[in-house]
Amino acid sequence: MKTLYFTLQGKGGVGKTLISSYLQQYLKNRSDKKSKIMGIDTDPNNSSFTGIKKLDVTFLPLFDENQQINERNFDNMIELLYNNQDTTFIIDNGATSFLPLVNYLKENNIMEMLEDKFKIVIQIPITGGQAQEDTLNGMDYLIEIFKGDKINFNIWKNEYFGKIQTKETKHFEKFEQYLKHKEHIRGLLTLPQVNEQTYGVDLEKMHKAKLTFEEIDQNENFTLMEKQRLKTYQNKIYSMMDTVIEIA
Repeated sequence: MKTLYFTLQGKGGVGKTLISSYLQQYLKNRSDKKSKIMGIDTDPNNSSFTGIKKLDVTFLPLFDENQQINERNFDNMIELLYNNQDTTFIIDNGATSFLPLVNYLKENNIMEMLEDKFKIVIQIPITGGQAQEDTLNGMDYLIEIFKGDKINFNIWKNEYFGKIQTKETKHFEKFEQYLKHKEHIRGLLTLPQVNEQTYGVDLEKMHKAKLTFEEIDQNENFTLMEKQRLKTYQNKIYSMMDTVIEIA
């Protein structure tokens, strides 16, 4: 049974596409070469996942002729999933289509329809800084809606905007929201803060160029030390994912 990954969060700019792209790169790196892995971009306004050409992501059009999101367009995605049960899917969803997709999945009992065909994992990014409370609320909302015996949740702690902490504790595992849903959370992963002048600049350069880690090694626009730092970061992220992500 293959895995179906949804990357969901109602707050924009918190790393959903970054997580989806890292996951797809990781799965391709760790899986057998014959394994089928497909990314799907459902963000109608910012198709940055599709923009990473090396990943060959499938874009799902959601707008109708009036430039409004038509939830019936999600039918095409479900048909694609159902007809390709030999494929691992990573579905990246934008903030604009967050509520339409969640409503569609819930109202049409999509999870129940697919949970006997795929292992289902919902990936939820949370961040430090000003968006911390919003992303924690988004996490709570998603787990409350979709929690079940056959659905797992991976929480990604994105520290780009700061550490995820409160006045009472610096440990997410002691947060009320985590303790409330602990039994449903399969794994905790961290996108750590990095040195802004070195790793930060290198990662931004790679992301702006819409390149994968594997493409950097042969890219003449990156210096020897930029390549070295990006390889170090890749190894760190992949080693962390080895402890959580199941390869099928």
